[in-house]
Amino acid sequence: MNIPSTISILNGAFASDGGSISLLLSDPLGHKHNVLLSQHLLPPGGYPGERLSGRLFFDGSLVEIRSVDELTIISALKKANIETPTPVKSRLNPIDTAQPGMIVGDDIRDYYSKIAEGPEAALRHLVCELIGYVESQEYVTYARSHEKK
Repeated sequence: MNIPSTISILNGAFASDGGSISLLLSDPLGHKHNVLLSQHLLPPGGYPGERLSGRLFFDGSLVEIRSVDELTIISALKKANIETPTPVKSRLNPIDTAQPGMIVGDDIRDYYSKIAEGPEAALRHLVCELIGYVESQEYVTYARSHEKK
């Protein structure tokens, strides 16, 4: 796996599939890369084409738990520059997190509150969530318990 040690974060997404986080990255040469932490809240095997549950991927390849590749990715994310595009004025009403509504979990509520603060805050939140989970013992335990035999 060829993982750059210096990256910029261009975009990110938090999926409502149980918590998958995807980050679009760029290396110093302008090559685009993708980091994905697949969902880890719902049981694996929920839909066709689902990746291995609760695992980290770089450019579509599975990253081994506690490997040099994992360490390189996490280290690069910790020092990454976040490059957000100039916001486009939306014709939609802003999200009002204070109004009653259906927010299923704290993770979704927290992410929406960061979106309200702006694109950089939302991306920084996703990066922190991904790093925090991958560095946790919960990640190791979950990933090893859901490995394909």
